[in-house]
Amino acid sequence: MADIILDTMILADLLAQYYENNVLERGYFEVKGKLHKDLTQKINRILNWHLGDDDSKYPGIIVASSFAFVEIARQFDNISNRRFKIEQFAAFIDQPPGWFVIASVDSALFPSLGSLPREISLPNGDIKPIEWADAIHIATAVSRDEPWLLASTDTSIKEVRFLKNKVI
Repeated sequence: MADIILDTMILADLLAQYYENNVLERGYFEVKGKLHKDLTQKINRILNWHLGDDDSKYPGIIVASSFAFVEIARQFDNISNRRFKIEQFAAFIDQPPGWFVIASVDSALFPSLGSLPREISLPNGDIKPIEWADAIHIATAVSRDEPWLLASTDTSIKEVRFLKNKVI
């Protein structure tokens, strides 16, 4: 299995389910919103292993950059859409569950940012620069030890060539 790095919108859906569905008590996430079947299965495997309900090989951990949390905070009402409260959001940041890591955006990320292509080719043939927000999510993934997967809804991220088999 692999670490799963979440972009901002998938992180928001994960937080919503975490609180709406009381995941700590129920012990699983469900297929809903941006948490599609394949991603949900991988997340639940990680969750179950860390809760001690699975004795198989270490499945990885779930990761989001501190920047993803900043993006949610900046647009809290729009992104949370009242699915979780600001107090819950703050509590998650203050004490994330053992199966979740908040990755720093600091100078250690610079080598990964520097290794990214500056532009991507879109399916229609246009060339577009990588947005800095997307670059942070990609660099967070690239900075992890292998294996890792990047869970993203962003079409630009999905067009980065070296990520073709890494985006779920």
